[in-house]
Amino acid sequence: MKAEINKLFVYGTLLKGEPRSHLIHDCKLLGIEEVPGRLYDTGKGYPAAVFENPVKEKVTGEVYLLGENPEKKLKLLDQVEGVESGLYRRRVLLHNGLSLYAYEASYLLKDRPLKNIASGNWRRYGSVAFKDPAGFSISFERHQKRSYRDFSCSSSNELIFLKGNIPVLITAPHATSHLRMNKLKYEEEYTGAISVLLHILTGSHTLYTNCALKTDPNFYEHTPFKERIREIVEEFGIRFVIDIHGTRTQTNNDIYPGIGKRGEFLLGNEKHFSLLEESTKAYGLTLGGLNVFPASRQMTVTKFVSQNLKIPAMQLEINRELRNPQGNPGGFKNLIDALLKYIRSIQEIL
Repeated sequence: MKAEINKLFVYGTLLKGEPRSHLIHDCKLLGIEEVPGRLYDTGKGYPAAVFENPVKEKVTGEVYLLGENPEKKLKLLDQVEGVESGLYRRRVLLHNGLSLYAYEASYLLKDRPLKNIASGNWRRYGSVAFKDPAGFSISFERHQKRSYRDFSCSSSNELIFLKGNIPVLITAPHATSHLRMNKLKYEEEYTGAISVLLHILTGSHTLYTNCALKTDPNFYEHTPFKERIREIVEEFGIRFVIDIHGTRTQTNNDIYPGIGKRGEFLLGNEKHFSLLEESTKAYGLTLGGLNVFPASRQMTVTKFVSQNLKIPAMQLEINRELRNPQGNPGGFKNLIDALLKYIRSIQEIL
């Protein structure tokens, strides 16, 4: 093994939240990459990639830092991926100035009839989230917890952006802890998992925090998180932003919408709110008053998007009890179903 290579590119069941992601929970997520190659469905519940350059197709995946003992981790993954039996082979990829290990289809897989996944994105094609949203979220958040109060990230990996295909952006600026006026504010559990889940199930774009932040994205006007939102809005033509948050205590209602004191952050798109009322009511969820979390008391993400970017936006403050797929699976399912219905309804009018 080349000792200097300590990064791994994953694209299937090792992705954060997927069935084998527990094998790399102790590895740090560095970011998302699209690597030249082709992705295939093996028909066995996992994908296989063939990395070729140059090709037009790309394989979407995550890059991880392997930690203090890369050799030990790779030895374990070689066994899991069936390297010795000829199922996969581990190879080195050179991409964007990085040297990465990745597992590529070996001769046993190449001899089988494999279906091409045109998008190159396993998450949007075969994620476990389609069958088990709660299980995906629990697994995702177990990994996320390792970063809740980790301030060691650089500017290149403190935020994770997942590219979608509809003009809706889901944000989770408090998926990790953060500093507000030099005081530690705790993470809002499962908001990161929910944002990624909505990306998978609806095709929305998603931006969430991957490490603890030194500036609260939902408080200060000038933050890297808000600047990244600006870039995403401009590049992908975003037409509506949903900012996901969570209460730290049990509350009387399930979801508290934040659209300004008089609904001004919707920029005249009152239908966006009525669709939320319909979607939550369909799954037995209650909405709190608009004056509880209006998203207007400081420079929130919602206020920033509406006032500075001229895009309608809404903050959703979700009751802690609903964001609990382990302790309240039924409530969590209703929450996700209501949000899916809402985003799909919004997509129809955008």
